Amino acid sequence: MARKTATGEIEMERAVLAGTSLEVSRVALGTWAIGGWMWGGTDEAESIATIRAAVEHGINLIDTAPAYGFGRSEEIVGKALADDNLRSRVLIATKVGLEWRDGECSAMPAARASCRKSRIHCAGFEPNTSTSTRFIGPTRW
Repeated sequence: MARKTATGEIEMERAVLAGTSLEVSRVALGTWAIGGWMWGGTDEAESIATIRAAVEHGINLIDTAPAYGFGRSEEIVGKALADDNLRSRVLIATKVGLEWRDGECSAMPAARASCRKSRIHCAGFEPNTSTSTRFIGPTRW
């Protein structure tokens, strides 16, 4: 998943995310356990250090979700990326649920909440950082 450059440095392999022009590291950082719930708790400082180290080592894809620690994972990811211009170096993969109101289905309320917790700006939502995020669509597993 990593290779040596001509200068001997280790470089993370990347792949284009299907259907987009986004390049993602072949290794992602999953943050379910960082949320703490079901895992016996978590140390926030250690979690932040882990996220930052992953980015410094070339990982640019971070997976989180509102269900990971009932949003705690998203909050920690947001704190970890808030400094040192790290947010501009990563892609955040998250999941949202659907909400039914008056016979209409929408993921927008959950998506807005997810963006707020991760301290990111989602295109079309209220801005809270200078980095925009766009909805790519559902994945098929």
